[in-house]
Amino acid sequence: MAERSGWNKNLGMERLVYTHRPTSPLQPISISRAVAAYIHFFWAGLAKQNQTGAFFPSQRFLIEKMISPIPPGYSGQIVELGAGTGALTVRLARRCPEARILACEINPTLAADSRHNLMQAGLAGRARIVTDPAEQLLSKMARNGLEKPDFILSGIPLGHFCHQRTTALLDAISHTIRKGGMYIQFQYSLIDRRRIKASFSSLRTVPVLLNLPPAVVYYARKRAGY
Repeated sequence: MAERSGWNKNLGMERLVYTHRPTSPLQPISISRAVAAYIHFFWAGLAKQNQTGAFFPSQRFLIEKMISPIPPGYSGQIVELGAGTGALTVRLARRCPEARILACEINPTLAADSRHNLMQAGLAGRARIVTDPAEQLLSKMARNGLEKPDFILSGIPLGHFCHQRTTALLDAISHTIRKGGMYIQFQYSLIDRRRIKASFSSLRTVPVLLNLPPAVVYYARKRAGY
């Protein structure tokens, strides 16, 4: 059972606070909940491939590459787009205990898994999970004059979007991130490299061959004076 509590009036967000562990047949013990989260992700990948972009959560090899530019002592704002079941969110919250992490996951089942995984790791207070679409979240942040993040991490499957939507999202990310900040995106191909490079002053790519499937990470830097 969960009770709702206010989260952020400016963003219109809420959080779920679990008062006791779920009692679904899929969740009698912690390991069963973990298996259920993988099943949720797999089915989300089958049912909404354009939204999820994969069948399995990111593995530790990819996660480590995604968060490596962020100093462990960083205490500013971090935004994660497409949190899935929270594999990266949990690792990031543990690595940067002073950071303010705001993560969005449009699939409410996966978002609930993210919250549960954070709670199980003892990190429930370290990150906010919302179900806003990425574009809507970034728009709210800009509209309400909230703190600009130094880092935006994304697992959103840009390759499944149309050209107009990809361009609009990259523009929103570029305008939301702080000057000199870094946008970190992973994909399973280099299909959007040219579009990302057009929106940022510098870009480098790193392959992650040990991930399943193999992936590539983009590190895009926003020009400090732009």
